[in-house]
Amino acid sequence: MISQKLINQVQSCADKLTNDLVHALQNSPRCPTYRSIPPDRLIELKDDLYKNLGRWLGSRSKSAVETRYLKLGRERHLEGIPLCEVIAAQSITKAMLLNFIRRCMPGASEELNLEYELVCSISEFFDEVIYWVSVGYQDAQHARLMSPPEIERRAPKPSRKLEPVGVATEETREELPVSRGGDIGEASG
Repeated sequence: MISQKLINQVQSCADKLTNDLVHALQNSPRCPTYRSIPPDRLIELKDDLYKNLGRWLGSRSKSAVETRYLKLGRERHLEGIPLCEVIAAQSITKAMLLNFIRRCMPGASEELNLEYELVCSISEFFDEVIYWVSVGYQDAQHARLMSPPEIERRAPKPSRKLEPVGVATEETREELPVSRGGDIGEASG
């Protein structure tokens, strides 16, 4: 059984953990784009993680993790954050959480098994998070590739059939402007 005492400590320290994590993300050389995300938005996301971690660890609801982190992956793609930074942010989050748990453990031998079980469960959780964030990110990327880019939508379509280069027809000779010097394609000169 996972140590409910440790989970309660994580949840009770969620504010401090969140503030430390936001600071780490915005100063990490692996996550430079995270500086563009408003701290309030990061705080909201990480508070959600820390406060609901106990619920996930207790229920092991993979569908809840899937739903939440598919959405996060899509959001990060739409915000223009590279996937490597999204994964680095999750790794930083995991490392900070595991370090917090190690510091909170009193070191009693009877609780070492509980700590080990909690660490394994958190690692499994973050493996799921990284997978689903990546899938959501990839889905958003694929959807963007499937829709025509803005430039193509605005580009004028050719109104007539283009002839191969070097082949002039009567139709094309009449339409091309001729300069005073007789050069085709120049309107003045």
